[in-house]
Amino acid sequence: MKPPVDPGPILALVTAYWGSMALFAANELGLFTALAEGGRTPAELAARLGLPERPLRLLLQALAGLGLLAGEGGRFANTPLADAFLVDGRPAFLGNAIRYGADSYPLWGALPTVVRTGRPAAGAEDYLGADPERTRHFVWGMHARAMGVARAVVQAIDLPAGTRLLDLGGGPGTYALLLAQKTPGLTAVVFDLPAVVAISREIIGSFNLGARVGVQAGDFLRDPYPSGMSAVLLSGILHREPEATCREILEKTREALVPGGRAIVSDVMVDAGGVGPAFATLFGLHMLVTSERGGVHTKADQARWLEELGFADVRIRELPPPAMHTLITAVRPA
Repeated sequence: MKPPVDPGPILALVTAYWGSMALFAANELGLFTALAEGGRTPAELAARLGLPERPLRLLLQALAGLGLLAGEGGRFANTPLADAFLVDGRPAFLGNAIRYGADSYPLWGALPTVVRTGRPAAGAEDYLGADPERTRHFVWGMHARAMGVARAVVQAIDLPAGTRLLDLGGGPGTYALLLAQKTPGLTAVVFDLPAVVAISREIIGSFNLGARVGVQAGDFLRDPYPSGMSAVLLSGILHREPEATCREILEKTREALVPGGRAIVSDVMVDAGGVGPAFATLFGLHMLVTSERGGVHTKADQARWLEELGFADVRIRELPPPAMHTLITAVRPA
């Protein structure tokens, strides 16, 4: 007789969005920032934020159940996790990344229609310039998320002093900034769409690295790349495109590099067969919902494209959590 099958995992998925929405609401309402100075009762917090007490109390209880707040003696306070990542003004604040998640939430509700029609619920243009507010949430959100995961990526990238780096489709420029902090004399160009680099300039200015990290407005699908680069970073851009376009990007990358220069691909990738890891497969669905051509590629495929385009010394490296990326490096032969 077969043992009974536990439906628990399915039931957990049915309500998984409850926790996400509780976090989105708390972030939008500024709850964690309001608790940064210490615990408060629901009545005290309601008065501070101008909210009715009963619904606020239920939200606070849910956040405590999720481990984001500690509730004791009728008072609620941030846990160390919330204090580190959910308080506005903290170095590792993830609020902008959470806002991008909240912006994406209603789009996922259209997933059945997207699968039926093959058309995304919203185009990438909405958060790459067409909608200024969503573009700002997206770019600052990517910066906040990158500050949480990019350090693992940057730790794995060793570049010689004086490197000239092209951060292709670099968005907020976070990776270029962290690599500039790590590598003496490194200079970088963040290459992205005009509406994106307008916000990148703000972020670069906040690091006081404007003398070493600059921006160039352009479309990496259509425009020529800056040349004479000793390294090109392609972080999170190949998942937006099908294979043929990825090959074109990699070919243009090769031409931008000096002989001996390195291409560095950092992205969410699936294993051979395409059924794991789970985050990568779900990320592929996210790209389906939010872009015309996006998805996820296998590690082996991307390594093969590099080899077939004439790159040498192609290496695949897995990165430790919290990074969800795989790193592939390759060299333009001398």
